[in-house]
Amino acid sequence: MEGVKEPALNMTVKARFGTAGIPNGYKGRTSGVVAFLASMGLDAFEYEAVRGVRISDEESRALGEQARAHGVKLSMHAPYYVNLGSSDPRIWEESLTRVRQALHALEVAGGDIVVVHPGYYGNSPKEAIANVIKGISALGGQGRVKLGLETMGRLSQIGSLEEVVDISTSFPSFVVPVIDWAHLEARSLGHMRNKEDVESVLDYLDRRLSNRELSELHCHFSKMEFSSRGEVRHHNLDEKGFYPDFSVVAETFIERGHPSPTFIAETSNSANDALTMKGIFSHLSRVTRTRSYLVALGLCQNTRQVDPASYSEIRTLRLALAGANSRAPRL
Repeated sequence: MEGVKEPALNMTVKARFGTAGIPNGYKGRTSGVVAFLASMGLDAFEYEAVRGVRISDEESRALGEQARAHGVKLSMHAPYYVNLGSSDPRIWEESLTRVRQALHALEVAGGDIVVVHPGYYGNSPKEAIANVIKGISALGGQGRVKLGLETMGRLSQIGSLEEVVDISTSFPSFVVPVIDWAHLEARSLGHMRNKEDVESVLDYLDRRLSNRELSELHCHFSKMEFSSRGEVRHHNLDEKGFYPDFSVVAETFIERGHPSPTFIAETSNSANDALTMKGIFSHLSRVTRTRSYLVALGLCQNTRQVDPASYSEIRTLRLALAGANSRAPRL
């Protein structure tokens, strides 16, 4: 196999990983948290304004400056007390005010996405969704910050995958879907566990979203406990018996070549879980590249035929390839 030309592979997926809120172990000004995360090897941070937008413009600017200096993607979670689907004018207007406050704070910081829970169906799902659309229209969307509608975990909440995508595509320059994989596990009552489940979500997004929207996909991740009504509570990644499994989600993203997803750990151990996700993603990227390289060289017939189970086995494959091509992928 002397002189074998290395095949051109389009398998590089550069994901970002970060925390929802201030991670355990950090003490100091809010604006300093991004340097703390960057020192750990993380490159995303979602400011949690879930109890209200209480960050000053001065601190927002400082947070944005630090994020840019350290290469950290910045997002914000709007207050939980938002129900854009409400038919009560007071609740609807107060919800709009809270979302506007979040959009303003992140605009000042120079961030990317404000994540919002759309609201509840109430007595009329059709009317509730119409109210959400009316509310988004009222927000205007004149700044650079995107409004991210999150997939929701309770069956009483507006936020199925189809709903958030339908609404998002009605406001293509302003609204984007935010995929919470744990919420999809809860809403589907346990059908977000295998590769086919994940592929069905990504297939749908591929059909409905533009390449730009797909390349900037913003995701939340944790494990999930649910009941017949949907979401009960989030769980850390090391807790057994709960799903989804991040390795399944990561492998599907990598194999499909979705270029730049962001994964925010929404757990009580957010920094460690974000690092765990980053490690899994990095490992599976190397495994997938090795498999693809072997297929391209004709050493096996498909990417599933070779299944390296450990780093030592991958290194053995690397050594086997070294004689055929000194530019085989580094592992």
